[in-house]
Amino acid sequence: MEIIFSIVGKIGEYSVGPIGEQFGYIISYKNNISTLEEKILKLLEKEEAVQQSVDGAQWNQQVVASEVKTWQANVRKRIEEAQKFLEEDVKANRKCLNGWCPDLKLRYSLGKKAQKNTQAIIQLLEEGGKYDRVYNTPPPLEVRSSPTGWFKDFESRKSTIQNVLDALKNDKIDMVALCGMGGIGKTEMAKEIERRVKYDNLFHKVASAVVSQKPSLTKIQGELAEMLGPKLEAESLHGRANELYSRLKNKNVLVILDDVWEHLDLGHIGVIDAVKEKSCKILLTSRNEEACNAMRIQKIFPVGLLSKEEAWNLFVEIASDCINTSDLISIAKQVAKECARLPLAIAVVGGALRNKSDKKEWKAALQQLKMSNPHNIYGLHKKVYSSIEFSYNYLPSDEAKSCFLLCCLYPEDYDVPIEDLVRYGVAKRFLKGLGTVQQTRELVHTIVKNLIRSNLLLDSDMKEYVKMHDIVRDVAISIASRDKNGFMVLLHEELEEWPQNDRFDSYTTISLLLGEMKWHPTELKCPTLQLLQLSGRNHSKTFPDNLFDGMKELKMLYLQDCRSSLTTLPPSIQILQNLRMLNLQNCCLGDVSAIGTLGNLEILGFPYSEIEELPLEIGNLSRLKLLDMKGWQYPKRIAAGVLSGLSRLEELYVDGFRNWGRTTTMEGNGEVTNNNASLTELIPYSNQLVVLEISVPSILYLPKELYFSNSNFRFRIDIGIDFEPENVTYLFENTLELKVEDASDLGEYREIRSLLKKAVDLRLDII
Repeated sequence: MEIIFSIVGKIGEYSVGPIGEQFGYIISYKNNISTLEEKILKLLEKEEAVQQSVDGAQWNQQVVASEVKTWQANVRKRIEEAQKFLEEDVKANRKCLNGWCPDLKLRYSLGKKAQKNTQAIIQLLEEGGKYDRVYNTPPPLEVRSSPTGWFKDFESRKSTIQNVLDALKNDKIDMVALCGMGGIGKTEMAKEIERRVKYDNLFHKVASAVVSQKPSLTKIQGELAEMLGPKLEAESLHGRANELYSRLKNKNVLVILDDVWEHLDLGHIGVIDAVKEKSCKILLTSRNEEACNAMRIQKIFPVGLLSKEEAWNLFVEIASDCINTSDLISIAKQVAKECARLPLAIAVVGGALRNKSDKKEWKAALQQLKMSNPHNIYGLHKKVYSSIEFSYNYLPSDEAKSCFLLCCLYPEDYDVPIEDLVRYGVAKRFLKGLGTVQQTRELVHTIVKNLIRSNLLLDSDMKEYVKMHDIVRDVAISIASRDKNGFMVLLHEELEEWPQNDRFDSYTTISLLLGEMKWHPTELKCPTLQLLQLSGRNHSKTFPDNLFDGMKELKMLYLQDCRSSLTTLPPSIQILQNLRMLNLQNCCLGDVSAIGTLGNLEILGFPYSEIEELPLEIGNLSRLKLLDMKGWQYPKRIAAGVLSGLSRLEELYVDGFRNWGRTTTMEGNGEVTNNNASLTELIPYSNQLVVLEISVPSILYLPKELYFSNSNFRFRIDIGIDFEPENVTYLFENTLELKVEDASDLGEYREIRSLLKKAVDLRLDII
């Protein structure tokens, strides 16, 4: 990088435009060429996709718009010019590209031409985005397995699936159901039917939603609407139903409603009129045949057990071929028999025993499965319960069991943030108190991957999130509710009254969904409570001042969506001197200075909350390891001196705050330009920082003495560039976005040179 700074003075010898722009061509010429090659490939892929749509439209005797043909001609011309540049200019100077090229004019020329071609291609890509719907081509001629891998093309399922497809093709049949016990595979069959429907192009569109045991009609409406167009704008149930109906009217849509427990009013949702008008058909799955009859489903198809051969083949596939050895096959068949030909049971037991070759382990597994005492869960075969319980008991560590049970603290079909599990893991001492937050994060992500491999958890469509099958969650709550674990989980409906229970003294963990509460308890005694998680989107009643009086042993507190009820913290929060983790997410808070009295706090988060000020008292948290202010809305002030007091800080996330103070002399000893915290406060412990996410208005706010020497240091830093808050990941790669007016100033910043070398994602804007 030193060479880069030494050449700045020579640019003026030939530049005709702004020096920053010309400098960018020179230092980024290799990146510009690499970007061009990448964009050419993307444009070729886009042109191929558009051509397939054009071919399909012509095949169906549809007229292709003239602007599409013009765009295709422009694409061919631009690609030809760009490839000519790469062949004649770049290839001829390949040696220069493979090493350090001293010829500044050559580098300038290559960088400028590459960027010019890239900009033209980007414009064509943006224009091509309008032509995605020229024609919808069918998916490849294949039947893909579901994300869980549990569904196979079993003979015992083929006839049922074909019967459902035939019923959906029948003009006289509007509503069809798959009915069977929990764990039998109804959801996977519905997904397979959805894929085949799309392949056969039977419907204009397919929209699906999960109903669950205690359905939220607005949530169902929202899930369906997102697959049919933009989000619903109306707030009332009736208004949303009208909007949804208008999207279904005069269409040909298949609506899939998964996991229906009881009679569901399709009129309130907004689909029944579309069904009557033949614009929509319904496919639902349910454990309850009576519910299907109450909804007047015309065709109900029972889903039965796998055949013995199918069950064994699936078990072998999941557990691996090692069980076919002469030493194991007999005991393995007995274990498989205990799964009772139920796909979910086979998946979790086979996942737990995968690649195990010790016969003693298999015998112990068989004994546990036989001895299991399943609890009563409606519509759930006892063998499914015992199989999931066995897989839980078989987990290799207390930390894995804890991660699994923590996932049941969230609502059914919820995307569980893995980062939540990480922070609970820090407070629970997964690493016996010796490791960093980042090391705990690595451990938790490894545990989650293993839980997914064991089929106890599912991948989410969202990055850094995980899901739990509804049946697995039911069993997890049952296990967690036993006296040993002491969980209370009430999330199936919004509570209007605090749970009436005489045994609060036995709970270690409570998770509640609060509704329009009529009252709060005044003397709640929870002497063994360690984790409290409250969510209250529709909760408006203010929390009582003495809410935490009986929770002195509390170590983890998570309050979410409490904007109306938590405008100020209850004074009793100061009693929680054992608190290690405090997360106040999506709240609207006034004075939070009381948090500064919680001397054992290690994790403090205000993600997506509105807080006017982070007061000086927060600087008293000398044991704090992580401070999270991601998505901070309208932050006005971080008091000067707060950061300097956090001497054990390892991770700092402040992605939206830009009103930093700035010292006027070296080493942060001068006056601060405003009364806000300055980044000079990080200097004394910058060598221990592991993760930093910040945004500053200009390079002048980054102290020249600041240097991050930790070998594991990870960062996302925006300097002079407006931050885009939609990226909410915690596993980001090293990212630097830098906008400066004079590149020659960069040489004075040792840390900037270091960050440039470490950056994986780099945006350099010299104006």
